[in-house]
Order: sequence, then structure tokens, then C-alpha cells
Amino acid sequence: MALTNTLLLALCANWPPSNITEITLPPPWKWISEHKAKFMNSTEYQCDLKNNFQIQYEILRGKRLKIATFPNSKPLSWVTKEINGTLIGHGIAFEIVETLRQRYGFTYDVVVPTRETLLNENGSIIHMLINGEVDMAAAFIPVLPGLDDFVKWGIDLTQFQYVVLMKRPKESASGSGLLAPFEPEVWLLILISLIAVGPIIYGIMKLRHKLCGHDSGVIYPIPTCVWFVYGALMKQGSSLNPDTDSARLIFATWWIFIMILTSFYTANLTAFLTLSKFTLPIKKIDDIANGEYQWISSEGSAVEYIVKVGNDLKPLKQSMFEGNGTLLLHDKNWLNFLMLHIERSITDDKERCRYVLTSEPYLTRSMSFVYPKHSILPPLFNPIMLSYMESGIVRHLQTKDLPEAVICPLNLGSKERKLRNSDLYTTYAVVVCGFSMAAAVFTLELLSTRTGWFVAINLDRSPQDPLHGDAVRSEIAVFGQPSKAMYPFSHRNNVMNASSATHFTFRGPSSLSPPPLSSSSSFLMFDGKSSLRRFQY
Repeated sequence: MALTNTLLLALCANWPPSNITEITLPPPWKWISEHKAKFMNSTEYQCDLKNNFQIQYEILRGKRLKIATFPNSKPLSWVTKEINGTLIGHGIAFEIVETLRQRYGFTYDVVVPTRETLLNENGSIIHMLINGEVDMAAAFIPVLPGLDDFVKWGIDLTQFQYVVLMKRPKESASGSGLLAPFEPEVWLLILISLIAVGPIIYGIMKLRHKLCGHDSGVIYPIPTCVWFVYGALMKQGSSLNPDTDSARLIFATWWIFIMILTSFYTANLTAFLTLSKFTLPIKKIDDIANGEYQWISSEGSAVEYIVKVGNDLKPLKQSMFEGNGTLLLHDKNWLNFLMLHIERSITDDKERCRYVLTSEPYLTRSMSFVYPKHSILPPLFNPIMLSYMESGIVRHLQTKDLPEAVICPLNLGSKERKLRNSDLYTTYAVVVCGFSMAAAVFTLELLSTRTGWFVAINLDRSPQDPLHGDAVRSEIAVFGQPSKAMYPFSHRNNVMNASSATHFTFRGPSSLSPPPLSSSSSFLMFDGKSSLRRFQY
């Protein structure tokens, strides 16, 4: 009997039966005489072994844990200090801890790391977990690569998206001026077509004239064809009347192309100036690294760890201390609270929404509690924390202090869209370039008029005819050097009515009268009242 009681005592020493009180049944580690056992309505010694659920339920009862957390990560976790020096944890993380404490009956002390970093450095929260200085880290710590061999991650409570906080640009990244409706490639192709179509039209007409004979229609000069192409783009009419079917089809095709192109441009320009969405110049991580930006991030964030240890944000290593504009890289939830604080501190409506968040995240990480590598706490705490996550309580606690509306959205619909000077920059550029080109051409025309260099070149068109050259030179010796005015883009004047396209004025002695011209002269003259109508060489 004594051996049986000793065996039962060894088996039940650490497994007290449920519902034990001093009034009903004593704890099994107290020796009970057989007489007392009979008196308590029991003829035998009883010992009830507990199941796994009961073991887990009471294994932490009466224990005191050390819990580390970040001291200033509102609203996730933060710490206050009482008069007696006791640290009190607050935030979403400690609301979960309180639920665990009530469930398992333990108590805890809050420990604050001396360094707020996720790197394995002396005084960091990761260093404290690896060395066993604390029992767990009650904080929303991102699941980071390279730490699986040193710590044990709890269940994923939520996911954080990391975005960029930047100063709102004055204009959209897609542009808002006259060039905004089309991509640069489209503008390049339009410019190429404007340059190429004119010579192509001329080449086709020239080819037809060569293959079909000299009576196959009028050949318009290249300047006239180029002017037609440009005039059609500006939706200007044309006096050109091609008399062959092939030329008519070419002209009609270009008109149809211009009609479609200008319709698209007009519609897109109206949409860009009135209904276009505001876009930011940063859409991915390479835009930060390649742009003229300098970025910053808080110590202890996932950005710091991944930039220094991981490879996901490798392009950021090269742009840490480069660029002009400053960007703040952090998780979206934390940045929303920061923007809410900034907007509430502003009283002038004109100064509101100076900052904006990028819409696309450049990094996404799961968040969880962290434990030492061989801790027994994750199997106990994970079921309760899973219910927090699946029921949406964590998500609700994250956003309960934020407004339902987006803080400073990308498109400020309440503000009227007014045209700025930058919207008309292309117009100014076109005017300046146009007037500059006109001034340059005017200078060339003035020089040609004063020097007569253009006519002097044309005099050499028939070098094989010595009589032609001698006659012209003799007439120039009497009348003076001629000057020629030409209208290169007017087919009507140059071809159909040469009298208005080409005229000469002679500068020479006024007292000299023109000598009688020989039959070999290249000039046709009329009396003093008649105007000089045509010159032939």
C-alpha cells in the first residue's frame, strides 16, 4: 500500500486535478491517511491526470515574463513611465498581451531596448531575443530575411505596405502642357511624317511624270508640297488642285490622317486640362534611385534593415546621400498618422495637402511578434493571435483613429484646375522659335536682295551657251545688278503666274537709256508704261 501511494504521489505531484479547493479535495502532494480518505467519501486514493489543454492553460500561471517593445511606435506600441519607475506598455500590441495575460494568468515586466533598430547590434531588440534577455517582443516587427536561424516568428498579424511621403509636385508627372496628350514617341513620329511626306509627294509626282510622259500632270515643287503638308496639319485650306488620280489619293490620304490626328489631340488635350488624374514621378523603387531625390527612413524600420542587409532595396544604397528633394520612406499606416497630425496643425486652407503619398507600395512585409529560438510561447499564443487576425480586430485597431476618407488624396477634387504659366510653356516656345526662324530667313532675304547672290547663281545655268552669258552680262553692265524676290511656298505665284512671282529691279545710271536689244537677248522689254512681266534664260 505504501508503494502504491508513493507511485501515485510521484505521478500526480505536478498535475493537480481540476476544481481543487481546501474544502473538497486537498492537493495530491499532501499526504492523506486512509482514515481521512474514507471520511471524505472515498474508499481509495484518487488522482486525475490533466490533458494537454489543461496543461497549456496553466503552464504559465504565476510566471513573470520579460516583454520587450519599442518605446515610441504609436499606435502599434509605446511605453510610459510611472512615478515609481515602472514601465507601462500601450498600443495595439499590449491590448493583445493583456488578452494573453488574462488567458494564461502570467504577469510581465516591460523592457525597452537601448537602440531602436532591427539589426543584430548590442542593445537592439533582436540582440535581446537572441541572447535570451527577454521572453518575447510585443511589437509589430516585420518578418525579415536572415533571422530565421536566430529567432522564432509568431503568426502573421497583418501586412504593412511601405510607400513614399513626398512634397506634392506643382504639376503631374505625365505633363499638363500642350505636349501632354501624346507620348514622346508619338510626337517624334509626327515630326518625322511632317518632314518626310512633302518630299514623298513630290517624288511620287516626279516618278509618274517620268514614267508616264510629260503630259501626265503638273509637278508641284518641293517647297509647295511641304507647305501643303504643314497647312493641312493646321487645318488650313489649299489652292493646289492635282490633276492625276495618284496625286489626289496622296493628298486625300494625308488629309484623312491629319483629321484623325488632330481629333485625338483636341480630345486628349481637353481631357488633360480638365479631367486628367494627377500622377507622381515615383512609381517604383528605381524611380527613387535614378531620380534626383534624397530619401530618409526611421531607425528600426524594415527599410533600414533591408537596405543594409537584404537585397530587395539594393538600388536605394546608391542614392542614400544623393539628390535634392527629400523623400520619407515608411509604412503606409505610420505615414497616415503623420499626415493627419500635420493637417490638423495647419490653419490656412491654402497650405493644406502640401504632402502626398505614393499609391503603389515599393515593399510589403508581414508583421508579427518575435520570440527566442527555443521558446515554448508561440504554440500557446498563436491560436489567440490568429483569432485577432481572422476576425479583423487587428485591422480595426490599426485604423480606428484614422478618418474613413483618404488624407490628402492624389487628386484634389475640391480644388479648381486653373491654367498655369507652365501649361503654356510649349506655346511660348513655338512663338519664340517661329519668330526666330522668321528673323533668320528675313536676314537671308535681305542679304540676297542687297548682294544679288541668288541671281548671280542662276546666271550660270546655261554655261554651254556663250551668247546667253554675253547678252546678260552686257545688259547688266548698262542697267546694273538685278535682284530677285522669290516666294518659295506659293505655287500659284511661282508656277501659274510668274509675273507676280519673279521681278527684277535694276540699279544703274538713270541717265543711261537702254540700248536696243539683239534678237539673242534673254530679256523681253516693253515700253515705259508697261511692267516687266517675264524673264527667260
